[in-house]
Amino acid sequence: MSYTMFTKRHTAYKLRIKDILSNDFVSRDGESDYVLVNDQQVSRVRVMATIVNRFINDERKSGSLIIDDGSEVISLRGWEDQFHMIDKTAIGQLIDVVARVREYNDQVYLVPEIIKKASPNCFVLRKLEYDNHKGPVKTAKPETNKPEEEDDGLKDSVFKKIKDGGSKGVKMDELIKVCGDKNTCKTVLKTLLEEDMIFEPRAGRYKKLE
Repeated sequence: MSYTMFTKRHTAYKLRIKDILSNDFVSRDGESDYVLVNDQQVSRVRVMATIVNRFINDERKSGSLIIDDGSEVISLRGWEDQFHMIDKTAIGQLIDVVARVREYNDQVYLVPEIIKKASPNCFVLRKLEYDNHKGPVKTAKPETNKPEEEDDGLKDSVFKKIKDGGSKGVKMDELIKVCGDKNTCKTVLKTLLEEDMIFEPRAGRYKKLE
């Protein structure tokens, strides 16, 4: 089944932090900013790294993480829409992050869309991916055990519901009605999150990723 409705969404590329920081950052009015890596315009990245420091403001409405993947360190910054993700982290955790590349006062940083815990084995596999590619590595879609037509049909229905929710997003309870049960809903949402089609701005509420 085709997903032509998602063609405007930029691909998230797997990169080392040093590749983000050592290449030219390009800012464009009205369009997505990007880092130019091997002639590839990279607006969204996927980075696996360890949290080495963590800052939460007194009002608990914003925060930042300093992450290190062994090649360099970079700041991961979040405000109201991203704070709940940062708040769930801890120093020393290995995380897998999908984020947008931004710059302020000549400092490049990341704004997270997804933050997931990762295992040391995943980090080893990611390093092998880097070693086997000279340029950015595209994020692959996860495999599924369900028949493709059935899986795609349910994903389409859930995605449409979230898309129709607009800027406010859609609560989990409303999506369960689409899926039929909570476990199925969680599985579909996990897939949509991993495929970077949606994000969770607040716990239990989902929005379409622009």
